[in-house]
Amino acid sequence: MNKIKGTNFPDSEFLNNLIRHIQEKVNSSQQPLEKLITHCSAAMNWIADYITDENVAWSKKTLPLDALWLTRTNPKWNVIVIDKCERSPQKLRELLNTDSSIVELFSGAVFEDLPILVRYENEKYKVLDGMHRTIAAIRDGRSDIQVFIAKVQGNPKPKCEPHVVYDLLRAYHRKINTDRSGLITALRFLRHSYANVEDLLKNRFSKSWVPDDEIQTIIQESLKD
Repeated sequence: MNKIKGTNFPDSEFLNNLIRHIQEKVNSSQQPLEKLITHCSAAMNWIADYITDENVAWSKKTLPLDALWLTRTNPKWNVIVIDKCERSPQKLRELLNTDSSIVELFSGAVFEDLPILVRYENEKYKVLDGMHRTIAAIRDGRSDIQVFIAKVQGNPKPKCEPHVVYDLLRAYHRKINTDRSGLITALRFLRHSYANVEDLLKNRFSKSWVPDDEIQTIIQESLKD
């Protein structure tokens, strides 16, 4: 019986079935934006931060590709896009026109006629989602691209996935880490960083859900400024 890498659990068939069951359970219970937060957290990107932020205004436009500020993708591409071309579409275009090895490096980028997402900050249109399409558009000689533009109006108010709070509480509850003051500080940090954490602490992790007196005392402390 083949084992799954990263665990000592002895039955891979059982474990794969368990994974499918949990995926189905989560998928059936989450609302669309909750799914977005979950998947963006797994992908480690900022998309859900902007989509779920009530202080973000969105508009749809067509922008010149050269107006974009290119962002990170993967280490191999970043060497070219960030380090060598300094995030500039113009410099990347010049390199693609003169160096066949760079064309080969980005050969997997495919253009789709779908808007990309950008965040407008410090007078720059920074690519939030769609770097593969953007690079393909530059490589293929396109001059402009459709975008959804996110502009933060006021203080950012993103939302985080509930498991971020749960992971901290679980580690303390299991006595993996008994740093009580550190936990309170971490929960306060999350509370001041994400718009939904205070509500999570008061409701999703209330005593009816987490019937542990010590944890509840810590939660109450974290709700104080």
